[in-house]
Order: sequence, then structure tokens, then C-alpha cells
Amino acid sequence: MKKMIAMSFAAWSAASAGAWAGPVEEMMETDRAFAAMAAKDGVLAAFAAYATDDVRMFPGGGQPYSGKPELIERFSTFPEGATLEWDPVEGIAGPSGDFGFTWGRYIYTPSPDTENASVGHGKYISIWRREDNGDWKFIADIGNANPDPNTED
Repeated sequence: MKKMIAMSFAAWSAASAGAWAGPVEEMMETDRAFAAMAAKDGVLAAFAAYATDDVRMFPGGGQPYSGKPELIERFSTFPEGATLEWDPVEGIAGPSGDFGFTWGRYIYTPSPDTENASVGHGKYISIWRREDNGDWKFIADIGNANPDPNTED
């Protein structure tokens, strides 16, 4: 009996992991495409394209805000020549396969003409929702700074 329960649990676990692997990889690919768009077309264009209309933003060191119009207004002041690069590390999807999150690390590089500015490192978490058309959009984004992960504290 114990062997049968263990085999059933193992089969259920494998099926569950397989069912979630598709949505997780889709979110990871979407997050990578989001980052590529930011590098190519600019941070404002990318955030506006990948955010839901009812997005919630939780910027490091700032007050939370919501809605795509507010997001566009805030990102419209992103410094000319500055870059924001990121790469997702991991993701997890919910059992329904239409909701989950990715997290990763980012690097903010100020524009070359900014005095006394330094490169900033941080981590983020983006919460994703599959829209009715099948596209993944982020419904919430949280980011905050940390030391360069390649150095010792």
C-alpha cells in the first residue's frame, strides 16, 4: 500500500511539474523579450507594452502606484542615455497555468553625461497574468537595489 501511494505521489508530482513547466518557460521567455525590447526600443516603450492596464508598481525607495497611465507618466522621465538591463533567474506558475511570477537581477547604468552617478544593481519580481488572447502581461512589478552580486559584502 505504501509503495502504491508513493508511486501515485511520484506520478502526480511529475505531472504537476510538467504542467507548470510550460507556463513558467512562457513567462521566462516573455520576461526576456520584455528586457530585449527595453534594450532596443527603450524602457518606457517596453514597460508600456508589457504592463496590464491595471498594473501595480512597487518601486524601490518609492511609493506604490497603479495603472498604465501612471506607469507611462513615471517612465517618461527615464533619463536619456541611461539603460536598465535585466535577466530572469527563475519563475513559478500557479496550478491554473495562467498566473505566476519571475524574478531576476537588474543593472541600471546612468547616462554617460551624469555626474557622480554609479551603476546600480538590484533584484526584481514581476507577477504575470495570461491575458485572454494568450499573451503574458505583468500585473505587478517590485524592484529594489542591492550590492553588485559579483562582489563580496
